[in-house]
Amino acid sequence: MELIVNKKLQIRRPRTGFTLVEILIVVLIMGVLMNIALPAFIHTRDTSQSKSCSANLQTIMVAKEEYAMDNNASNSYTPVWNDIQQYVKSSGTPLCPSTGAPYILGSINVQPICSYGGPVGIPHLAP
Repeated sequence: MELIVNKKLQIRRPRTGFTLVEILIVVLIMGVLMNIALPAFIHTRDTSQSKSCSANLQTIMVAKEEYAMDNNASNSYTPVWNDIQQYVKSSGTPLCPSTGAPYILGSINVQPICSYGGPVGIPHLAP
């Protein structure tokens, strides 16, 4: 008795998908682009937060001056948040946008201070 073996013809399909080298090249290019874009993004974010903090400090200074005029307060008087709240148009106590740190009011004739201070080179100061 003779055994007949039928061999199937296998048709090779072209491979689909990406090779490992192609994927590594794409990841490398994305890494280079991130290294270029990320520092610029961080600097822009820090600058905008510093400007927003400076605007808050200016608003607080104006609110302290308005409070002093309306209530005949001396320059050495140190107001609390409840005193100037009606002169600040925000819905709560303003905080530094960078860290959420509170502002130090100081007396009427002293500019308020951001307790965070800001990153090196981008200080949070009243204009």
